[in-house]
Amino acid sequence: MPGKCTYEPQNHESGNVMSERASDFCRCCESQNMFMFLPLGPHGPAQGFLEKDKMDQERLFDLNTHACLHCGLIQVPNRLPPDFFRHYLWVPSTGALAHVHFAELAKAIKNRLLTETNDLFVDIGCNDGLLLKSAHDIGIKTLGIDPAENIGQIAKEKNLTVISEYFNAETAKVALEQHGKAKVITSNNTFNHIDNLHDFMDGISILLERDGTFIVEVPQALQYFNNLMFDNIYHEHVSVFSVKSLSELYRGFGMEIYDIEPIDVQGGSMRVYARFADDEVAIPPRVQEWLEEEQKAGLLDADAYRRFKTSVEEIRDELLTILEDLKADGKSIIGYGASAKGNTLLNYYGIGPETLPIIVDKNTLKHGLYSPGMHIPVCPVERIAEEKPNYILILAWNFAEEVMAQQAAYRSGGGKFIIPLPKPRVV
Repeated sequence: MPGKCTYEPQNHESGNVMSERASDFCRCCESQNMFMFLPLGPHGPAQGFLEKDKMDQERLFDLNTHACLHCGLIQVPNRLPPDFFRHYLWVPSTGALAHVHFAELAKAIKNRLLTETNDLFVDIGCNDGLLLKSAHDIGIKTLGIDPAENIGQIAKEKNLTVISEYFNAETAKVALEQHGKAKVITSNNTFNHIDNLHDFMDGISILLERDGTFIVEVPQALQYFNNLMFDNIYHEHVSVFSVKSLSELYRGFGMEIYDIEPIDVQGGSMRVYARFADDEVAIPPRVQEWLEEEQKAGLLDADAYRRFKTSVEEIRDELLTILEDLKADGKSIIGYGASAKGNTLLNYYGIGPETLPIIVDKNTLKHGLYSPGMHIPVCPVERIAEEKPNYILILAWNFAEEVMAQQAAYRSGGGKFIIPLPKPRVV
């Protein structure tokens, strides 16, 4: 069972936020038209994996999901300690598909957006340098920026240049002085971690060339909403963006969205291209289509979010019934993927070590640690062959196909998988 933790409710002007009421303001458009639609209960930081002797020192905080009814941003108002990301445990390089994804992105950047051999490409939130290395290997001049000193060192060992700092206006000035302006800046699954988006965009305004491109890859609010992806919210992952929310944010910095590509990662993401706009310009047809789809889906409708909450609760009940029935029948179950989204699910659903005695993961940085909140031990993937569980609950369900392909031997031996979202199913 989980050890003793310290619970710290999020106090605002009217007390603990556990009812349908607004958070203070929207990170993008700064509207106060906020609607708290999904209280997820007390959680530790989703990447806050614990050593065994530290579990009784864990701090838990309310995780409450809000929607901006003006621009459709989905967010949590919580702020982590300033230095939280100085030591981080997630790296993209453990996923085979990530290598292909970033190699293709590097080629697209070179072919579509870089015109001179000395054009600078900057990746903010570069992590272990997976995208930077792909770009560097095809002759692109690169610079990485990331506050995590431990994984930044991994990137530096690949002979990549990395500034180990949080990105903001001050960091942008340092990068500008040392390396010059950037023709392309990317932020891949990092922009959604940023609390002060306006300070971040100040930095983009400083560092990006006037004819440059700013690209973000972020989970999209439309997919979150349509596929009931409540687990894409956690204390480190503070925003799920709509196109409208990004448009509102960029407009304040003289920028416009000129293209969008749907991306089949993180359960459904989008790659959004933005540039400086000298004058008011017509909304590109592709962007207009996204805006209309968001409106139709109900991203600005409080009643639609109420229905979302009801559906998420129904999924919870269905999954818990599956797990309880299997345990009652004497079946063994373990988890796969010590992921942030998995921890949101485990904590909200109350699934602990009595149901999942272990979680396996390829990321060696997490081995020997315990999951936040529920305190389930994280073990190497090789434990599957040792334990021979009847079922594996894929917590990193957005990588379900990759996981099942990797575990073909387990599956051929009669093992089965449980995929929790968007609807629980056994395969």
